[in-house]
Amino acid sequence: MPENKTTSKLIEIKKYQNRRYYDTTNSQHLSLEKIHRLICEGNDVKVTDAKTGQDITSKILAQILLEYEPMKLDFFSPALLTLVIRLNDKILSDFYESYFNQAVNVFLRSREQFDEIFRRSQSLPFDPSGFSATTRNPFAAWMSMNPFASQESSKKPNQPFGQEMEDLRKQVAELKELLSKQSSEP
Repeated sequence: MPENKTTSKLIEIKKYQNRRYYDTTNSQHLSLEKIHRLICEGNDVKVTDAKTGQDITSKILAQILLEYEPMKLDFFSPALLTLVIRLNDKILSDFYESYFNQAVNVFLRSREQFDEIFRRSQSLPFDPSGFSATTRNPFAAWMSMNPFASQESSKKPNQPFGQEMEDLRKQVAELKELLSKQSSEP
């Protein structure tokens, strides 16, 4: 099973023939519903048959899925469940260990990386003015690339008209000065 970064407590449980469960870790009787809650709270469980000592954890977890989480079984298609029933134990064990475990581990690592990126992004400074400008007109960058746009629409949207005129006046003045210098030189 994939390792979880948070440390979880292992609770050892014995199942008796009368369908009673006994938590040997905390010395208390449990119901199947209580075992389900313990698992949901992040605890790991190991269930053994009190008479034979056989590990029956998988069977109990399957029973919990059937009784308390039946919607999760819908993730498995009928074809996959049929295949699981038909396959022999060795093939199923090999598949589980080589593919399913790796897939779950990759998923958990990806989720941890996403959580880390999300946490980092929360500490970045937020510029509401830039965000709202993008939100108001998300296609502004592409609009300026329109080959059919008129002269008026080709103006830079972020530069006010007055500033543009002032820049043009400065350029004209510089050109006049340059021309006067060149004409006065022999």
